[in-house]
Amino acid sequence: MKAMTKNPIKDSIENFSRELGELFSRQKYVVFLCGPTLSKASEDAGAALRLRIKTELENDGFEVVLGEDDGLEDLRQKYNGMAHLNELQFIKSQCNSVILIASSPGSFCELGLFSYHHVHENAKNTDFILILDQAYKDDISYLNEGPAKAIEDYGKLIHASFETFDFSDIIRRLKNRRHVWFTSSPGRPPE
Repeated sequence: MKAMTKNPIKDSIENFSRELGELFSRQKYVVFLCGPTLSKASEDAGAALRLRIKTELENDGFEVVLGEDDGLEDLRQKYNGMAHLNELQFIKSQCNSVILIASSPGSFCELGLFSYHHVHENAKNTDFILILDQAYKDDISYLNEGPAKAIEDYGKLIHASFETFDFSDIIRRLKNRRHVWFTSSPGRPPE
């Protein structure tokens, strides 16, 4: 059997490759990663998962924002705003995706507020991924029949064990969305 020889790369392909490289280096895909504080990553499975996701996303060139750790709370204090309104405006104006690891009182509050706004205002422009502890999966509860259901219908709901969760599908999803959003209308999601 004759070995296949590789054809030289055509100029148009080289030009396209250069254009994509410039586009991806110039644009930022912003992920707002909510959940337990990273300072508890050694003792809290949700916080450890948040740290693992943050690290992987940053290694893949995503801009990851942790509201409380990256200055969003400082801005709220500077301008005398309210935390929930500040975060909603940040999501609306700056974020391509939100990932929420819901495992604490604060994150459950965020889920209630963010899910409502996502369904009514942000679903067209912002992806939302909710990661809930596997323990809640079969509960017939306000959590599952309200906010989690809203995200399941207008985003992505995942029930998982925080300790062993393989989030490679999330990374793949965000990479695909980044590519579509960057190449459709640079920096913004397609209409």
